[in-house]
Amino acid sequence: MIKYIKKNVGGLTLVELLVVISVLSLVGGLFLTIFTRTLRGNNKSQIIGVIKQNGQSVLEVVDKTIRNSENVVCVSTPGSSSLVVVQNGIYTRYRFIPQATVNGLIEQDNPVKQTDQTTGAEETETAFINRVCSDSDPMIQPVILTDTNPQTGISVIPDNNLPFFVRDKLSGFKDSVTVRFALKPGVAAPQAVAGQIDPVAFETTIQLR
Repeated sequence: MIKYIKKNVGGLTLVELLVVISVLSLVGGLFLTIFTRTLRGNNKSQIIGVIKQNGQSVLEVVDKTIRNSENVVCVSTPGSSSLVVVQNGIYTRYRFIPQATVNGLIEQDNPVKQTDQTTGAEETETAFINRVCSDSDPMIQPVILTDTNPQTGISVIPDNNLPFFVRDKLSGFKDSVTVRFALKPGVAAPQAVAGQIDPVAFETTIQLR
């Protein structure tokens, strides 16, 4: 029987064949582990890169708008998730929508006064400001500033449960606004990778010129 096995496996005994198979299985498992860890590491680096890119992009857009504004119209309450500024009669509104069942996001629009369809009267300045400063007022054709792809994008959350916007009024100086938020992987990102990534905080304080 042993001679038959030697003849069919190139001179290896049954024991030697089993040892070879075990060694090959061990080496294959090792290579698979290394490959999986490398792939996860690359995915982790890629996700962190997307988070940083989105965060910096948002800060640049918001910074430019606020810094060049004439006035901070309002910072909404409660939660301070909306901010409205005005420049040359054009209103710009930012709103943070934290993660729920879908990715959290940051959006921007340019609200305008509404006209009563029955009377043709334009809403008053006070009514307009009260409306656009409310978090419940729908955004008008908003531009989403963050990547909302659930798998490869990012999601917005509050930074340590602090307000997204804080307005600071200093006597003799123009208003300043602190923008604060945190980003993490999208809701459908692979948990094996996303679970290793802590939320990345972004914060800046901008003073009107």
